[in-house]
Amino acid sequence: MATGGGSTAGGRFGHTWGPSLPSRSYQLHGAKGGKLRSASVITIESLPWEILLQIFSDLDASSLLCAGCVSKSFYQVSNDNLIWHRVYCRYFACKRKAWKPKAVDLATEKLSRISIQDSPAGFWKKEYIRKCAGLGTRGVGQLLKPINCYTGLPSKLKDAVKALGITWVVVLRERNGKEHVQEQSMASFGDTSATVCWNSVVCPPLSNLKALCVYGVTPLLAPSKTPAMNGPRRRSLLAEYNLTTLEESSTYIGGDKLVKLQCLYPGMLLGFWQEDGELAVIIASLHFHQLIEKCTLGSVTCPYSPPPHEPVLDDIDPEFGLHGYHCHITLHNGKSSYMSGSFHNLFCRKEYTQNGFLRITIISSRKESQHSTISGNLYFPWNTEFLKGNIQHCCLMDVTVLDEAEKPFWCVSSPVATQSACTSAIRYSYLGDRQTIDYKDSEGKVHMELMWLEEEQQYYIVNLVLYLSIKKVNAWFATNY
Repeated sequence: MATGGGSTAGGRFGHTWGPSLPSRSYQLHGAKGGKLRSASVITIESLPWEILLQIFSDLDASSLLCAGCVSKSFYQVSNDNLIWHRVYCRYFACKRKAWKPKAVDLATEKLSRISIQDSPAGFWKKEYIRKCAGLGTRGVGQLLKPINCYTGLPSKLKDAVKALGITWVVVLRERNGKEHVQEQSMASFGDTSATVCWNSVVCPPLSNLKALCVYGVTPLLAPSKTPAMNGPRRRSLLAEYNLTTLEESSTYIGGDKLVKLQCLYPGMLLGFWQEDGELAVIIASLHFHQLIEKCTLGSVTCPYSPPPHEPVLDDIDPEFGLHGYHCHITLHNGKSSYMSGSFHNLFCRKEYTQNGFLRITIISSRKESQHSTISGNLYFPWNTEFLKGNIQHCCLMDVTVLDEAEKPFWCVSSPVATQSACTSAIRYSYLGDRQTIDYKDSEGKVHMELMWLEEEQQYYIVNLVLYLSIKKVNAWFATNY
């Protein structure tokens, strides 16, 4: 077996070895008392390539992947096709071959090793990971089949997240490229969204930060006995936010004596200390629509891109795309729900289209029978490792709009806040303060009017209007409004 840097020899794996890792010189010098001391430290990387291969061949898949992240030389060794072929056959047993004479079997084995090494470096590692990924998603499709008749979303999505081992991390990237990874502190699930909190944020000053990225993380080798946090994992980018223009791109939601909340659309809340303006807590609101795909099918740099929607044409209905909508709206704070309502058979007239939006009235201010209550006062709780508090007059809003085929048309989950509104209209049925909640993006808008009754200590929803982008409607239904 070769031990020098430029020699080659047939090892126990039956193929020609490449050059050894860079060799280093080591000298031992005599010392008083007959003791020996080394002039330099011997490291494992100084071992010949063949010995490293034999060591690495005794590692399991998780350890091989972790070792490949140590250095370039370790990465090359851990990519060896023969090692990964043995790992592959160990976990996914190949079909039993027919009996052959020993001489023929040895010759076949040598040819097989040669063919394995002819594959590109890392080929069998990729095959093993691909096969493991397929096993990890087995049965998840069955969990996603049951659909909630009110929301139009998978009713067992929480179970699917647990089955896949999905967690979420945020990466704070400095201007010099250095990254700080924060593991999730808490995740709670509602009817239509998941609220994820990072309350142990340790990062450099806000002025040094360039971007904030949210990733869905899944174990690379599922099922695995290795804890997901310590084993190899795969990231899928959900959203990336620019922190260099935070003042222009964020919206103030609310605050108390210790913390103020700023919203980065869509669905990101940043809590800053009132004293010094540094990050205290990070909260993300993730809508259930295509959440599994977004957390598993994206890459480190690119989020998941859904396949293009194929519109269903209808030449018979002159108002195709203007009726048959269903809407489910939830107001909550991640822990408790204030309001959850489903509204069916919503429609819009052509004369109601204005400023590029279809106007759909869900709750009319003129019909008191449609008015509904909100349980309790609106507030959003926050907590860090040592402190906690409640910020009044703000919450999270989930909006799920389904088309006439009951397929998700517009889905959003975002922080919102109540704003005082001045009006000249007098409502004799409600004597209280009038407030509004508004949300807007490129695909739709929501306008909600609330009346706060001091005696009853609760809100009444007296008006709720949904606006859908005409551009999105035309693209979805192949119409020309």
